[in-house]
Amino acid sequence: QQADAVLIGAPMYNYSIPSTLKAWLDNVLLLGRTAGETPSAQGTPVIVVASRGGSYAPGTPREGYDFVQNYLEAVLKDTLGLDLDFIVPELTMAPRNPAMSELVPLYEASRKRALEDAAARAEELAELRAA
Repeated sequence: QQADAVLIGAPMYNYSIPSTLKAWLDNVLLLGRTAGETPSAQGTPVIVVASRGGSYAPGTPREGYDFVQNYLEAVLKDTLGLDLDFIVPELTMAPRNPAMSELVPLYEASRKRALEDAAARAEELAELRAA
């Protein structure tokens, strides 16, 4: 019901979230308590690291196949009222899959950006906590 901040790891499994995360969310969503007109954790910062082996960004062939961010935004932001932010490392399979070898530079850039975003958010949350 309460936390200073929440960090969730949500790798994309078959276009969606892991079943263990879904089960946890099913236990956290309590209408009239954690969800509803005045959710108990409303405004709590939540960072979701949503990694994926490919890319589902706008303009990619599988753009419409990302059911992780839309679902988690509906649950965490719209239903629980949390202050939601995503860090999305993409193309994590590129270094391991020969068919994706030309995408390795894009993977490396995505990884670097995700690490920078994570460090920046951690610093922001630490400052918020210290205040």
